[in-house]
Amino acid sequence: KMDIKDQVAIHEAMEQQTISIAKAGITTMLKSRTSVLAAANPPSGRYDDLKTAQENIDLQSTLLSRFDLIFIVKDPADPDRDKRIAHKVLQN
Repeated sequence: KMDIKDQVAIHEAMEQQTISIAKAGITTMLKSRTSVLAAANPPSGRYDDLKTAQENIDLQSTLLSRFDLIFIVKDPADPDRDKRIAHKVLQN
């Protein structure tokens, strides 16, 4: 659920290792070297095992390929477990 404008901006930084800046009539490019840690929820709100990871993450493949590691963390629906956790959290 990332805005297309933001996807374009982060793609440039990750692929070309530069950031373009245009302010007050001055345009320049700065070098960028950084690590990116990102987290996202699937567009439908729940991970769909029948879809690929790319479909569940819903980012352009050109941007997704820039990440060295992708970890899928799923929270299976279990109302009893969720109630126990909520009860424990609210007790403390």
